Amino acid sequence: MQPIFVGRQPIFDDQENLVGFELLFRAGHLDAASVTDGDLATSDLLRSAFIDIGLEHLVGDHLAFVNLTRGFLEHEVITSLPPEQVVLEILEDVEIDAEVIAAVRRLKGSGFRIALDDYQFQESHAELVELADLVKLDVLTLGPERLEREVATLRAFGVELLAEKVETAEEYAHCRSLGFSLFQGFHLSFPHVIEGQRLESLELALLRLLKALQAPDPSPGELEELIAAEPGLAIQLLRIANSPAYRANRPTDSLYGAILRLGQGRIKRLAMLMVLRGSSDQTQGLEQVMIRARMGMLMARALGLPAEECERYFTLGMLSGMDRVLGVPLRRILGELHLSPEMEQALLEGTGPLAPMLATIAAFEGASAEPDSDKAPVPAPVSSRLYLEAVRWTEDLLASLSEN
Repeated sequence: MQPIFVGRQPIFDDQENLVGFELLFRAGHLDAASVTDGDLATSDLLRSAFIDIGLEHLVGDHLAFVNLTRGFLEHEVITSLPPEQVVLEILEDVEIDAEVIAAVRRLKGSGFRIALDDYQFQESHAELVELADLVKLDVLTLGPERLEREVATLRAFGVELLAEKVETAEEYAHCRSLGFSLFQGFHLSFPHVIEGQRLESLELALLRLLKALQAPDPSPGELEELIAAEPGLAIQLLRIANSPAYRANRPTDSLYGAILRLGQGRIKRLAMLMVLRGSSDQTQGLEQVMIRARMGMLMARALGLPAEECERYFTLGMLSGMDRVLGVPLRRILGELHLSPEMEQALLEGTGPLAPMLATIAAFEGASAEPDSDKAPVPAPVSSRLYLEAVRWTEDLLASLSEN
């Protein structure tokens, strides 16, 4: 796991209600960042905010203001952002020409709102200002007189105005009198740095594979495409498919053949195991998670549930302990998988129809704990026997995988 950081400065309306946050590149717990490569900083910020930490954790239901360099105005990654929640800021050092205006027009056509950051008006920029929804003016740099002239000029374009770097009560009152509707600066709130964890490429590939396996019937070809995108994952699955535990009459040297041999259910379990195994040195924690997963499946079988439901309970048991091994919040992991509401309710809140199964599994992890017989899905003698079976299965599986 790799620690990552995102700066977040609040933006308020003229009633001091929170409207959104400007998201800022940060290399650590610092008040500012020294950026030598704007494209690299933008790329890192986009991955950290939208993939690693997640927009819902950074801004909730509020707007996210994101700075764009010229190189990202036409980058395909921008089209994957939610236009209803993202305001794209064109940085002040972007040279305005026909290509930039065309790119902004396309982004507007995709539903994005456009802001001009640290802007100072030039007559040649009139077409760009007409496209913009919002103009941000630097109060500290412009000073009171220049600020008034800029506001008077921009008023003719009908754009919304945001005063940034508002550091005193006097500046705030002055900007309000000039008709600014949005405000940002130390007078209202300092920026804060949010820390998260970055899943490395193998872990991300595994989580995407797990997400695909939640579909009713993903084709082997679809799984092959996902697995082939991460060579480390493809190599591991080929090794396992050709191990003594799974090998048929002859070895398979194709990824497609390995997928057919292992089957979707087994690939799902192995993928989850590899997520944990690759991210943790805590053998005990890994064993506990695998025991949880196997016991969930065994209890589902004891209840006579169909095979698909048994796989579901394997997933439930494993995910219930995955956050402790990965060191990533469970809500972050679930955000990659998009499971059913019932499963998320059980995992995050400990309630709902699936919760008693989890409570029964967890009861065996405490020396003095006993399952609640009134709520337990299976009788206590049965759950005790299944727990021991799950322990033996986990020991055998970890031993066999260590040989590969």
